[in-house]
Amino acid sequence: MTALKYQRAKAFTTLPAVDVPFILASASPRRREILAALGFAPRIEPGNIPEPEPGPGETAGAFTVRAARVKARAAAVRHRVGIIIGADTVVIVKGRFMGKPASPQEAGDMLRSLSGRWHEVVTGICLIDIAAGRSRSAWARSRVHFRRLSRQDIEWYVSTGEYRDKAGAYAIQGYASLFIDRIEGCYFNVVGFPVFTFARLCRRLGYCISCPARPTGATFVRKQPGHGL
Repeated sequence: MTALKYQRAKAFTTLPAVDVPFILASASPRRREILAALGFAPRIEPGNIPEPEPGPGETAGAFTVRAARVKARAAAVRHRVGIIIGADTVVIVKGRFMGKPASPQEAGDMLRSLSGRWHEVVTGICLIDIAAGRSRSAWARSRVHFRRLSRQDIEWYVSTGEYRDKAGAYAIQGYASLFIDRIEGCYFNVVGFPVFTFARLCRRLGYCISCPARPTGATFVRKQPGHGL
């Protein structure tokens, strides 16, 4: 966070904190870690539902938002209060949607498709405020460029097992960082949880994430008129 943004965020430290339970409708350790870095300790409750599939002609943004809503709503029915967080990420290269590879062979095929070219990463987020009966959704897009990968690169990366449970068969925060020479947009979106988009949705629900004067974690506060963060 820049000095300016941090100073703006500190203005909210005078507002009363709101004790609202967070429920993350995802088993992704990356999303849990990002929220933990912001000071949140959400309950982890992935829904036992089939992974949504994109419909004919559906855009990446529309699909990921729909999938995030499906996951959030599946968790929301089990609670009477709280903020439910649903998220879904896809990788798109040359118009092809890439989800999570089902096998090492499919992971290798995905990496060959990404080699030496740009691709897009799109993440949809849905927040549901159960008690208020309101929800807000949005999506974020980033562009990532892979250097050209050799057969040995791909075989080595697949052998690490890092591709498992990763959209597009790679983790930008892991060994795959060796393959990435350019990125445009939000890094956290590529990891799977665009923080700026999450904060914006919180504001649209009437809450703000506040950075305390001593940076030990975030505070969730109810938004007041005239506050812009």
